[in-house]
Amino acid sequence: MIMPWRFVSLMASLLSTIRSASAHEDEPSPRLPAVVSTTWLSENLNNPSVVVVDLRESQAYAAGHVPASISLPYQGTALWTSKGPDNETLIMPSAEVIAKTLSENGLGTDRLVVFVPDATTLPLHMAMATRAAATLRYAGFAIRKLTILDGGYPAWAAAKLPVSTVVAAAKPLPKQSSIPSKTDMSFLIERVDVRARIGKAAEGVVIIDARGAADYRAGHIPSAISLPGNTIWNTAGFWKPAGDLQDLFEAAVGTSPVGKHKGEVIVYCWVGMLATTWVYALSNVLGYENVKLYDGSFEDWLKYGEAVMGPEA
Repeated sequence: MIMPWRFVSLMASLLSTIRSASAHEDEPSPRLPAVVSTTWLSENLNNPSVVVVDLRESQAYAAGHVPASISLPYQGTALWTSKGPDNETLIMPSAEVIAKTLSENGLGTDRLVVFVPDATTLPLHMAMATRAAATLRYAGFAIRKLTILDGGYPAWAAAKLPVSTVVAAAKPLPKQSSIPSKTDMSFLIERVDVRARIGKAAEGVVIIDARGAADYRAGHIPSAISLPGNTIWNTAGFWKPAGDLQDLFEAAVGTSPVGKHKGEVIVYCWVGMLATTWVYALSNVLGYENVKLYDGSFEDWLKYGEAVMGPEA
Protein backbone atom coordinates (compact mmCIF):
# COMPACT_ATOMS: atom_id res chain seq x y z
CA MET A 1 0.00 0.00 0.00
CA ILE A 2 1.32 3.43 -0.96
CA MET A 3 0.89 6.10 1.65
CA PRO A 4 -0.71 9.36 0.44
CA TRP A 5 2.47 11.34 0.92
CA ARG A 6 4.45 8.70 -1.02
CA PHE A 7 1.87 8.77 -3.83
CA VAL A 8 2.10 12.56 -4.11
CA SER A 9 5.88 12.32 -4.17
CA LEU A 10 5.87 9.65 -6.87
CA MET A 11 3.39 11.59 -9.01
CA ALA A 12 5.45 14.75 -8.68
CA SER A 13 8.54 12.83 -9.74
CA LEU A 14 6.71 11.29 -12.70
CA LEU A 15 5.32 14.63 -13.85
CA SER A 16 8.76 16.18 -13.58
CA THR A 17 10.18 13.41 -15.77
CA ILE A 18 7.40 13.85 -18.34
CA ARG A 19 7.89 17.62 -18.44
CA SER A 20 11.63 17.15 -18.82
CA ALA A 21 11.17 14.70 -21.69
CA SER A 22 8.57 16.92 -23.36
CA ALA A 23 10.79 19.97 -23.07
CA HIS A 24 13.62 18.03 -24.67
CA GLU A 25 11.41 16.85 -27.53
CA ASP A 26 10.12 20.37 -28.12
CA GLU A 27 13.59 21.89 -28.29
CA PRO A 28 14.28 23.17 -31.80
CA SER A 29 16.80 21.18 -33.78
CA PRO A 30 20.04 22.98 -34.69
CA ARG A 31 19.50 25.67 -37.30
CA LEU A 32 22.03 27.23 -39.60
CA PRO A 33 21.87 30.76 -40.93
CA ALA A 34 21.29 30.61 -44.70
CA VAL A 35 24.71 32.18 -45.32
CA VAL A 36 27.68 31.87 -42.96
CA SER A 37 30.85 33.91 -42.64
CA THR A 38 34.40 32.63 -42.63
CA THR A 39 34.52 33.43 -38.91
CA TRP A 40 31.49 31.26 -38.22
CA LEU A 41 32.92 28.38 -40.22
CA SER A 42 36.32 28.69 -38.53
CA GLU A 43 34.67 28.51 -35.11
CA ASN A 44 32.55 25.48 -36.07
CA LEU A 45 35.02 23.29 -37.94
CA ASN A 46 35.31 20.94 -34.96
CA ASN A 47 31.56 20.61 -34.53
CA PRO A 48 30.86 16.90 -35.18
CA SER A 49 27.48 17.77 -36.70
CA VAL A 50 28.97 20.06 -39.36
CA VAL A 51 29.98 18.66 -42.75
CA VAL A 52 31.79 21.05 -45.08
CA VAL A 53 31.29 20.22 -48.76
CA ASP A 54 33.77 21.71 -51.25
CA LEU A 55 32.07 22.09 -54.64
CA ARG A 56 35.13 23.22 -56.56
CA GLU A 57 36.96 21.10 -59.12
CA SER A 58 39.16 18.31 -57.79
CA GLN A 59 42.38 20.09 -58.79
CA ALA A 60 41.42 23.21 -56.87
CA TYR A 61 40.52 21.12 -53.80
CA ALA A 62 43.87 19.30 -53.98
CA ALA A 63 45.75 22.61 -54.09
CA GLY A 64 44.16 23.75 -50.83
CA HIS A 65 40.83 23.60 -49.05
CA VAL A 66 39.06 24.30 -45.78
CA PRO A 67 40.42 21.74 -43.29
CA ALA A 68 38.26 18.61 -42.93
CA SER A 69 36.08 19.57 -45.90
CA ILE A 70 35.11 16.76 -48.24
CA SER A 71 35.35 17.10 -52.00
CA LEU A 72 32.12 16.71 -53.98
CA PRO A 73 32.79 18.73 -57.13
CA TYR A 74 29.71 20.21 -58.70
CA GLN A 75 30.90 19.22 -62.15
CA GLY A 76 31.02 15.47 -62.57
CA THR A 77 29.09 14.50 -59.46
CA ALA A 78 25.82 12.82 -60.44
CA LEU A 79 24.14 14.03 -57.26
CA TRP A 80 24.42 17.62 -58.48
CA THR A 81 24.36 17.37 -62.28
CA SER A 82 21.97 14.64 -63.38
CA LYS A 83 20.53 15.65 -66.76
CA GLY A 84 17.62 14.79 -69.00
CA PRO A 85 18.10 12.07 -71.63
CA ASP A 86 18.24 14.36 -74.66
CA ASN A 87 19.15 17.84 -73.43
CA GLU A 88 21.11 19.87 -70.89
CA THR A 89 18.18 20.37 -68.55
CA LEU A 90 19.14 19.50 -64.99
CA ILE A 91 16.94 16.97 -63.23
CA MET A 92 16.90 15.84 -59.64
CA PRO A 93 18.95 12.67 -59.04
CA SER A 94 17.57 9.17 -58.68
CA ALA A 95 16.95 7.60 -55.29
CA GLU A 96 19.89 5.27 -55.92
CA VAL A 97 22.29 8.16 -56.60
CA ILE A 98 21.04 10.01 -53.52
CA ALA A 99 21.42 7.04 -51.16
CA LYS A 100 24.86 6.04 -52.47
CA THR A 101 26.37 9.54 -52.46
CA LEU A 102 24.98 10.58 -49.10
CA SER A 103 26.01 7.38 -47.31
CA GLU A 104 29.52 7.41 -48.81
CA ASN A 105 30.06 11.00 -47.69
CA GLY A 106 28.56 10.96 -44.21
CA LEU A 107 25.63 13.15 -45.14
CA GLY A 108 22.79 12.09 -42.87
CA THR A 109 19.82 14.34 -42.26
CA ASP A 110 21.07 15.12 -38.76
CA ARG A 111 24.12 16.87 -40.22
CA LEU A 112 24.58 20.59 -40.81
CA VAL A 113 25.90 21.03 -44.34
CA VAL A 114 28.08 23.97 -45.36
CA PHE A 115 28.69 24.40 -49.09
CA VAL A 116 31.98 25.97 -50.16
CA PRO A 117 31.88 27.06 -53.81
CA ASP A 118 34.38 29.02 -55.81
CA ALA A 119 33.35 32.63 -56.35
CA THR A 120 35.59 33.77 -59.19
CA THR A 121 32.95 33.40 -61.91
CA LEU A 122 29.56 34.84 -61.05
CA PRO A 123 26.78 33.94 -61.01
CA LEU A 124 27.91 30.47 -62.09
CA HIS A 125 29.87 29.44 -59.01
CA MET A 126 27.32 30.64 -56.49
CA ALA A 127 24.53 29.06 -58.52
CA MET A 128 26.36 25.75 -58.12
CA ALA A 129 25.99 26.11 -54.37
CA THR A 130 22.30 27.00 -54.49
CA ARG A 131 21.62 24.14 -56.91
CA ALA A 132 23.44 21.75 -54.53
CA ALA A 133 21.32 23.06 -51.67
CA ALA A 134 18.14 22.53 -53.70
CA THR A 135 19.26 18.98 -54.44
CA LEU A 136 19.74 18.13 -50.77
CA ARG A 137 16.41 19.75 -49.99
CA TYR A 138 14.84 17.46 -52.59
CA ALA A 139 16.73 14.55 -50.98
CA GLY A 140 15.00 15.26 -47.67
CA PHE A 141 17.18 17.77 -45.82
CA ALA A 142 15.45 20.59 -43.97
CA ILE A 143 16.47 24.00 -45.31
CA ARG A 144 17.55 25.01 -41.79
CA LYS A 145 20.39 22.48 -42.07
CA LEU A 146 21.87 23.85 -45.29
CA THR A 147 24.09 26.90 -45.68
CA ILE A 148 26.60 28.51 -48.01
CA LEU A 149 29.95 30.09 -47.16
CA ASP A 150 29.71 33.80 -47.94
CA GLY A 151 32.27 34.70 -50.58
CA GLY A 152 33.11 31.04 -51.13
CA TYR A 153 36.60 29.64 -50.88
CA PRO A 154 38.26 32.88 -52.08
CA ALA A 155 36.94 34.59 -48.92
CA TRP A 156 38.42 31.83 -46.75
CA ALA A 157 41.80 32.16 -48.44
CA ALA A 158 41.70 35.97 -48.27
CA ALA A 159 41.07 35.78 -44.52
CA LYS A 160 44.32 33.79 -44.20
CA LEU A 161 42.56 31.01 -42.33
CA PRO A 162 44.08 27.52 -42.13
CA VAL A 163 44.26 25.62 -45.41
CA SER A 164 44.77 21.89 -45.84
CA THR A 165 45.94 19.71 -48.72
CA VAL A 166 45.00 16.48 -46.94
CA VAL A 167 42.06 14.67 -48.51
CA ALA A 168 39.46 14.52 -45.76
CA ALA A 169 37.61 11.31 -44.97
CA ALA A 170 33.86 11.40 -44.57
CA LYS A 171 32.64 11.63 -41.00
CA PRO A 172 31.05 8.31 -39.96
CA LEU A 173 27.31 8.48 -39.64
CA PRO A 174 26.09 8.01 -36.06
CA LYS A 175 23.61 5.21 -35.40
CA GLN A 176 20.72 7.61 -34.96
CA SER A 177 21.46 9.31 -38.27
CA SER A 178 19.46 8.53 -41.35
CA ILE A 179 19.76 8.64 -45.09
CA PRO A 180 16.49 10.08 -46.43
CA SER A 181 14.18 7.45 -47.88
CA LYS A 182 11.63 9.88 -49.23
CA THR A 183 12.18 12.86 -51.52
CA ASP A 184 10.63 16.29 -51.04
CA MET A 185 8.92 17.54 -54.18
CA SER A 186 6.89 20.22 -52.43
CA PHE A 187 9.02 23.06 -53.81
CA LEU A 188 9.06 21.81 -57.41
CA ILE A 189 6.53 22.65 -60.10
CA GLU A 190 5.81 21.12 -63.50
CA ARG A 191 5.30 22.84 -66.84
CA VAL A 192 1.51 22.39 -66.99
CA ASP A 193 1.18 23.98 -63.55
CA VAL A 194 3.39 26.90 -64.58
CA ARG A 195 1.14 27.43 -67.58
CA ALA A 196 -1.86 27.58 -65.25
CA ARG A 197 -0.22 30.40 -63.26
CA ILE A 198 0.40 32.73 -66.21
CA GLY A 199 -1.14 36.16 -65.81
CA LYS A 200 -2.00 35.83 -62.13
CA ALA A 201 0.35 38.42 -60.62
CA ALA A 202 -2.64 40.45 -59.44
CA GLU A 203 -3.69 37.39 -57.42
CA GLY A 204 -0.28 37.15 -55.76
CA VAL A 205 1.19 34.50 -58.08
CA VAL A 206 4.38 35.69 -59.80
CA ILE A 207 6.71 33.98 -62.27
CA ILE A 208 10.35 35.05 -62.02
CA ASP A 209 12.86 34.71 -64.86
CA ALA A 210 16.30 34.46 -63.22
CA ARG A 211 18.25 34.57 -66.49
CA GLY A 212 20.15 37.62 -67.63
CA ALA A 213 18.17 40.59 -68.91
CA ALA A 214 19.24 39.98 -72.53
CA ASP A 215 17.96 36.40 -72.41
CA TYR A 216 14.69 37.61 -70.95
CA ARG A 217 14.23 40.18 -73.71
CA ALA A 218 14.95 37.54 -76.36
CA GLY A 219 11.94 35.55 -75.20
CA HIS A 220 10.33 34.46 -71.95
CA ILE A 221 7.34 32.73 -70.40
CA PRO A 222 4.28 35.00 -70.71
CA SER A 223 3.78 37.31 -67.70
CA ALA A 224 7.20 36.37 -66.28
CA ILE A 225 9.14 39.12 -64.52
CA SER A 226 12.87 39.60 -65.05
CA LEU A 227 14.95 39.30 -61.88
CA PRO A 228 18.45 38.10 -62.84
CA GLY A 229 20.26 35.80 -60.45
CA ASN A 230 23.45 37.83 -60.77
CA THR A 231 21.87 40.66 -58.76
CA ILE A 232 22.06 38.65 -55.51
CA TRP A 233 25.79 39.11 -54.80
CA ASN A 234 28.40 41.80 -55.05
CA THR A 235 31.30 41.39 -57.46
CA ALA A 236 33.35 39.42 -54.90
CA GLY A 237 30.65 36.81 -54.38
CA PHE A 238 29.36 38.11 -51.04
CA TRP A 239 25.61 37.98 -50.54
CA LYS A 240 23.83 41.30 -50.41
CA PRO A 241 22.06 42.06 -47.10
CA ALA A 242 18.61 40.55 -46.67
CA GLY A 243 17.04 44.01 -46.79
CA ASP A 244 18.61 44.69 -50.18
CA LEU A 245 17.39 41.35 -51.53
CA GLN A 246 13.89 42.12 -50.29
CA ASP A 247 14.02 45.51 -52.00
CA LEU A 248 15.14 43.92 -55.28
CA PHE A 249 12.28 41.44 -55.16
CA GLU A 250 9.64 44.02 -54.25
CA ALA A 251 10.81 46.36 -57.02
CA ALA A 252 10.55 43.52 -59.54
CA VAL A 253 7.06 42.29 -58.58
CA GLY A 254 5.60 45.78 -58.20
CA THR A 255 2.04 45.88 -56.93
CA SER A 256 1.49 42.11 -56.85
CA PRO A 257 0.21 41.16 -53.36
CA VAL A 258 2.70 38.29 -53.04
CA GLY A 259 4.46 38.13 -49.67
CA LYS A 260 6.37 35.90 -47.29
CA HIS A 261 3.19 34.29 -46.01
CA LYS A 262 0.88 34.71 -48.96
CA GLY A 263 0.82 34.06 -52.68
CA GLU A 264 3.28 32.01 -54.68
CA VAL A 265 6.59 32.62 -56.43
CA ILE A 266 7.75 30.44 -59.34
CA VAL A 267 11.34 30.74 -60.53
CA TYR A 268 12.87 29.46 -63.76
CA CYS A 269 16.00 29.97 -65.87
CA TRP A 270 17.44 28.08 -68.85
CA VAL A 271 18.10 24.59 -67.45
CA GLY A 272 17.26 24.71 -63.72
CA MET A 273 20.51 25.97 -62.21
CA LEU A 274 20.38 29.77 -62.06
CA ALA A 275 16.74 29.62 -60.94
CA THR A 276 17.87 28.10 -57.65
CA THR A 277 19.64 31.35 -56.75
CA TRP A 278 16.37 33.21 -56.18
CA VAL A 279 14.68 30.10 -54.78
CA TYR A 280 17.42 30.01 -52.14
CA ALA A 281 17.39 33.77 -51.55
CA LEU A 282 13.63 33.86 -51.09
CA SER A 283 13.12 30.59 -49.18
CA ASN A 284 16.30 30.27 -47.13
CA VAL A 285 17.43 33.86 -46.66
CA LEU A 286 14.18 35.84 -46.62
CA GLY A 287 11.80 33.19 -45.32
CA TYR A 288 9.19 33.12 -48.09
CA GLU A 289 6.99 30.09 -47.52
CA ASN A 290 5.73 29.30 -51.02
CA VAL A 291 8.53 29.44 -53.57
CA LYS A 292 8.61 26.91 -56.41
CA LEU A 293 11.44 25.83 -58.69
CA TYR A 294 10.46 25.09 -62.29
CA ASP A 295 13.19 22.51 -62.66
CA GLY A 296 12.74 21.95 -66.37
CA SER A 297 12.88 25.71 -66.89
CA PHE A 298 12.88 27.43 -70.28
CA GLU A 299 14.47 24.53 -72.16
CA ASP A 300 11.59 22.30 -71.07
CA TRP A 301 9.12 25.07 -71.91
CA LEU A 302 10.46 25.39 -75.47
CA LYS A 303 10.73 21.64 -75.97
CA TYR A 304 6.97 21.25 -75.65
CA GLY A 305 6.12 24.25 -77.81
CA GLU A 306 4.63 26.44 -75.10
CA ALA A 307 3.82 30.09 -75.79
CA VAL A 308 6.69 32.57 -75.58
CA MET A 309 6.63 36.34 -75.20
CA GLY A 310 9.24 38.28 -77.14
CA PRO A 311 11.70 39.09 -78.46
CA GLU A 312 11.56 42.56 -76.96
CA ALA A 313 13.48 45.66 -78.01
